[in-house]
Amino acid sequence: MYVQNIFYLQLIVASYASNIDIIRDYFIFKNVPRVAGFSCGNIENDYQILKLLNEVGIGVSITQFTSIINIPQFLHTTYWNLGIFVDLECLVSDENIVKLFYETSTYYMFDHLHQWLILEKNMTHILQLLNDNMFSIITDVTIAISKDNDYILYDVYNHCKNYGGLLNITKLGTWTKNNGLQIILETNKFSRRWNYHRMKIKVAGLVVKRPKNQSLIDYLQEENLYEHTDNWSKFGYAIMKHIKQLFNFTFELIELNHWEKNDSNGPLIAGLKNGIYDLGYFPSILTKERFNYADVILQVWPIRTCFMFLTVPSLKVDMDIIFRPFARNVWYMILILIVAIILGLWIIFKLEENDSAYGSTILIIIAALCQQGLPFFNNQFSSRIAFLQTMIFGLLVYNYYSAAIVSSRLNAPLDKMNDSLYSLVNSRMKLAAYKDIYFNILLHSSVEEVQYFKKYWEKIPEKKRYLSIQDGLKKMTTAKFAYHADPMNVYPFIERVFDKQMICQLTEVHLLRPSSLGLWSTRHSQFQEITKIGLIRISTSGIRKREVIRWTYRKPYCDKDKHYVSSITIHETIPILLVLCFGIILSIVICFIENIIFHTIRKKQRQIKESEF
Repeated sequence: MYVQNIFYLQLIVASYASNIDIIRDYFIFKNVPRVAGFSCGNIENDYQILKLLNEVGIGVSITQFTSIINIPQFLHTTYWNLGIFVDLECLVSDENIVKLFYETSTYYMFDHLHQWLILEKNMTHILQLLNDNMFSIITDVTIAISKDNDYILYDVYNHCKNYGGLLNITKLGTWTKNNGLQIILETNKFSRRWNYHRMKIKVAGLVVKRPKNQSLIDYLQEENLYEHTDNWSKFGYAIMKHIKQLFNFTFELIELNHWEKNDSNGPLIAGLKNGIYDLGYFPSILTKERFNYADVILQVWPIRTCFMFLTVPSLKVDMDIIFRPFARNVWYMILILIVAIILGLWIIFKLEENDSAYGSTILIIIAALCQQGLPFFNNQFSSRIAFLQTMIFGLLVYNYYSAAIVSSRLNAPLDKMNDSLYSLVNSRMKLAAYKDIYFNILLHSSVEEVQYFKKYWEKIPEKKRYLSIQDGLKKMTTAKFAYHADPMNVYPFIERVFDKQMICQLTEVHLLRPSSLGLWSTRHSQFQEITKIGLIRISTSGIRKREVIRWTYRKPYCDKDKHYVSSITIHETIPILLVLCFGIILSIVICFIENIIFHTIRKKQRQIKESEF
């Protein structure tokens, strides 16, 4: 009895050997780590599939058509390719097959992560049951039609059924018991499927500055050297044109020109959410909320926004300006030399029996340093040599000091502000912004410094918050005023209006730090992956960079090696005036004391004379 059971088991195994072997060979060829399958419910057959696939390192899960299972959970995969086989060579009701394909289409399981193998005896029958509504260029479905013990494999896909796409069936290869799997269609699937045959898709973008007498296409292709308007959409359209040429699309261009005030997502994301459009040519900011309504294809457009203002040299009174021209050790050396010269002159005067007092030597060194005349004249050679040496010393110190003063003024550092919104708020500058549609979106950022700035911004009266670019630049020329805008819109005006010195004084504090905007598509769009592939190809070939340069304006050039002459301000002269005032006050005090002493001495002298008489 035992031998008889073994014999029957071998017969069963042999009868299912063909479809088991093709499943193993196909998924080895596809190099998938896991396989999920729908079988007819034959336990021995399922056991053999598990055994063969496990032997080659592939994990397997098998269920039957009649089982009640959670399809999304059973076929879920996020990061790894999942092989799926469907065995229809047994008696399976059409209702179960249709239900399976309907559910897998509903949950978008015909993408590049799900690789299907469908085993069937009749091609016409399976095509009648197959649901290709969610098929696309990335679909990986192979139908294996059995013939005797061999199979003919067909590659099946549809560009997009909803837009008139037709089901494409191409012979992929064969499988025989003797030769195994033979693939004849070895070219990359994107190379085979790239041609969309001028399929028309809906592409929308935000355009707010188009003249009424100009067509949308002409406006999106127009380059304005003086006023950069709608550049985001113009760049996006230029990029999408390359995608169109790569895959032979045609576009139905849609213009959106109104954005509700309190709408944080905008009309484009709303339209993508509702399936009104397929793709967007307007690059948009990536936010958590938007990811719930649409899918980002790829980040392509560099963006930053900032408050711009002019930074001038510090207005603080700096008393160190008097001592800054020389380093500390130089001042020490000058003091030592002054003392040495004073002592030397005093010794020379004593040796020459000159009646000059000790204070005269101090006056001589002061006169030399200030490039003034000497308080007396001497005929002795030693004195003259000492005077000459003292005057040369004074001349050198005077010239070096003057040159250092000029140099330090020309290279005076600007009172630069940190690139921080905290610093901007604490500076108490007057603020205004260009009324861009995305400005309020930026203020909703969860970044701590943005929220801190938002509280300060909301205190500004509504009428004073927004200015045109021209008015904003006029106010920027005055001190303590910062203007917010996209630099690409402002730079052309700055280059025409500001002089070279003002351009070098331009300072920026970012509200939106340098990042990238993305192009968006509807959720699970059949055009998303192919558009992403096209964008990656455009980026790696340098086309995207070229378009970025084309639709952005370079930052006005600042020649940092060039120095600009400007009038000396009162803040720079205050330290010198204070020294002068101190000298005057000291002179008055000394004069007052001398007069008191002089009158006191004379009074005593009179008293002495009177007592003598």
